[in-house]
Amino acid sequence: MVVTLDVDGAQASHFAVGTSPLAELMACLHTLAEPEHHPESRAWLARTREALPEPLVQELNRFAPLWARYRCRLFLPMRKPLDLELSAELDGLARLDADEFTRLAAFAIRGLTFPGADQLRDADVRRAFVKASERRSFSRGELARALVEDPDGFREHLADTLERCAAAFFDAEWRRIGPRLKDTAAPVREQLRKESALTVLTSVSPTATVTERPARVHYDKLQSATGKVAERGCFLVPTLHGWPHLILKTGDDGLPLVVHFIAGDWEQRPSARQSLIRDRLAAISEPGRFEMCRHLLGEPITTSELAQRTGISEPQVSRHLRRLREVGLITSRREGRMIYHRLHAQLLLSLGSDVLTTVMR
Repeated sequence: MVVTLDVDGAQASHFAVGTSPLAELMACLHTLAEPEHHPESRAWLARTREALPEPLVQELNRFAPLWARYRCRLFLPMRKPLDLELSAELDGLARLDADEFTRLAAFAIRGLTFPGADQLRDADVRRAFVKASERRSFSRGELARALVEDPDGFREHLADTLERCAAAFFDAEWRRIGPRLKDTAAPVREQLRKESALTVLTSVSPTATVTERPARVHYDKLQSATGKVAERGCFLVPTLHGWPHLILKTGDDGLPLVVHFIAGDWEQRPSARQSLIRDRLAAISEPGRFEMCRHLLGEPITTSELAQRTGISEPQVSRHLRRLREVGLITSRREGRMIYHRLHAQLLLSLGSDVLTTVMR
């Protein structure tokens, strides 16, 4: 499955690149709510949890459906300009049209967009929304009920919780990482002036692929969606705490598309595509190839020696080696008349983390 950005007719003016402290705060709250997604953040999680008073922890648990799985569109930029301070973004959240606020919050609580979210003033629609949320979990049901019974009170309570997060840990964190995110955004903004939208949108993710006609960029995700940049515009917002999740928002009518892309060193730890990971798992799951991998790990070995050790014919060994080579799990080098094969141990070692990262993104 893929999320596709249609860039036919898109110009540089259709894009905005910049930072969003509110979006980064959401990424932090996601990490707190789903720590198993972020093993690389253990030290940060430990420090931050120490700074959180217990009443605030309880409030974050209550509002967790807004950022745990489905990232609420309320916390991503909805209009220009970008690079605002958190206080300005929270002020914009407070002034947002009441029906739009309720609709976007409802999407996050349900965990998906759904028909009728713009009709939550209707009693029957409200009851159906609460019941559907309850089927997901008791906590979602309670949050859904709070939203429809008192939308203004819900918004005030949420804003107060976010302000308390800022005071407890995020203001200090933003002072540390905000300049780095601005340094990430600047070259992307410059790139948009000089290169095609296809090139820029591909450059922000190692999983992106391109079709030229029609001009589209496809991102390897666990859902399918499409958004047209020329019709709605597109915001490119870097994140550090969001790793490894590339967040794409395309389904919120009337709002710009958003690419919440990963800043930092993903170039040094590139993500493999789902298809390649499946191929690698399939390649080593075959018993004969799995047994061969044990011999290929210890030392470079020839086809004939491998056949002798495993009791498999040389033509069969050659076929197995070819398959392992196709998915990048072995390397082969020639020395005179002999070809030696060896398992790519680092790739095999990283396969587990690749699987986890792919499932999470």
